[in-house]
Amino acid sequence: MAWVYVAMVGLFELWLLQRLRGLGKDPVAAQATPYHFSPDEARLVQRYRFYFTYPTLARDCSSVLSAIGLSGLVLGIWLTFRQAFVPAALIGLNLFAVTRFTKLVAPLLALRMAASRGDRDALLMLEVHDPAWAKINAGNEAERKMAS
Repeated sequence: MAWVYVAMVGLFELWLLQRLRGLGKDPVAAQATPYHFSPDEARLVQRYRFYFTYPTLARDCSSVLSAIGLSGLVLGIWLTFRQAFVPAALIGLNLFAVTRFTKLVAPLLALRMAASRGDRDALLMLEVHDPAWAKINAGNEAERKMAS
């Protein structure tokens, strides 16, 4: 049963990786219509493109990643106790991937933690987060009105 868990988690993570890479690495233009991002806002949106492009999907993926992380912790310990070392090691190593994916799809917690440790860049990104969302919502609303 542990191998089924490893396979299902692997499929989900491959799908998520494909979605993340599908967004591209092109820079987000500052001061371009319809959003008119400042340079710092453009950098934030570029770094967390999936989070800003698909907010609902990012929230759902964040929940799935949380479940994978918690179940992986428990299952890794349980499989080690049952002396199934190979699947336990795979599940334990997968926690590193879960951590990286979580930072990409739900960046606010990671930014808050970094800002509390004194990271000025993270603090700046937290400051421009809400204005960036306001510009995205306003730009999308303006485009909806033009399309109607």
